[in-house]
Amino acid sequence: MKILVLDEEFPWPANTGKRIRTFNLLSRLGRSHEVAYLACGQTDSDSFRAIAETGITPVAVDRELPPKQGAAFYARLAANLFSRYPYIVTSHYSRAFNRRMHELITQHQPDIVMAEWTPYALNFKNLHRPKKVIVAHNMEHRIWRRYYQNETAPLRRLYIREQMIKVERFERRAFGWADGATAVTSAEAEEIRSWHPDLSVQVVANGVDPDYFRPGKGPETPGRLVFTGSMDWRPNQDAVNYFMQDILPLVIRQHPEALISFVGRNPTGQLRAWNTDPHACVTGTVDDVRPYIAEAEVYVVPLRIGGGSRLKILEALAMGKAVVSTSVGAEGLAVTPGEHILLADTPEEFANKIDRLLNQPDLRQSLGDKGREQVLSRYGWDLLAGRLERFLLNLSGQS
Repeated sequence: MKILVLDEEFPWPANTGKRIRTFNLLSRLGRSHEVAYLACGQTDSDSFRAIAETGITPVAVDRELPPKQGAAFYARLAANLFSRYPYIVTSHYSRAFNRRMHELITQHQPDIVMAEWTPYALNFKNLHRPKKVIVAHNMEHRIWRRYYQNETAPLRRLYIREQMIKVERFERRAFGWADGATAVTSAEAEEIRSWHPDLSVQVVANGVDPDYFRPGKGPETPGRLVFTGSMDWRPNQDAVNYFMQDILPLVIRQHPEALISFVGRNPTGQLRAWNTDPHACVTGTVDDVRPYIAEAEVYVVPLRIGGGSRLKILEALAMGKAVVSTSVGAEGLAVTPGEHILLADTPEEFANKIDRLLNQPDLRQSLGDKGREQVLSRYGWDLLAGRLERFLLNLSGQS
């Protein structure tokens, strides 16, 4: 096949959930098919060169995405009140990008055009050929609904509600412009089908490399907890603050030696301020998250906002770690509470589950062993890339 991918950025370095998924699936597709990757960026960047080395053909549109801070950012948010589309769509749409897409379609005649994030499906609106596919890493309106449910500031809550409505309206329309879609969970695939019953939808779950994420050989540090993720993503920011404000004080009552490491890129100043707490460490960007996961006795996922499924849980399980997560954090994953993972949806439950694991090394070992077995059987990237490949071949009429 000839495949043209549309995305906001080149998926390198692979240090966010979206980049990890995209890089692992598309680099494997690139071994057998012609894949061109159209994204915002520069031709002299490390990310451009890294993608080229996989066999994929990167095509850069010289455009910087608008920053999410400063007076201009808030001005753009205010201006979006008068747009029919949500901010995540208007801030990423570019006429130059759309024009380059049409040029590539004319020149190379791809069999498939893939929007690697739902907002980029706006480029499909008046595109009749070739076949069009939306890759739904999340159902974005579900994330906005949880933003709304967890927000307490009245004006911010009102704005989030307005965006939530726009996002769902856009998603419903966007999938109607496509010929096919992929979702990371069965529940999200069913929601897409409920909107467009004739649309071809395939579940391609998130995955993990179990050879890279494998159990560590060194000892765990008593009382050490860990959470990993991109700290510039609002759901992760909320998770950090929720854990520090509501859960950690309860843990410390039983385990005064406890220390939580929050590991991930671009923490905000507010998150870095937690470094003043003697029971917390906010690392910022690290070269390798595995040593931080390996030394922890418990991996925590206190997410209250999210969609899709969490690669971070798959990575922790692949490393044989005992995981405590909220139901939101673990949704969409084929894991059984009490066998592969522990679930807790209140601060008291969460702290009690951590206490139980810190006091029971045999339970930690059992959860870690069974969790890794589950990952090995269901979540390898080669298996998932094969599923995506068969879906695209069938959609393009080449199966």
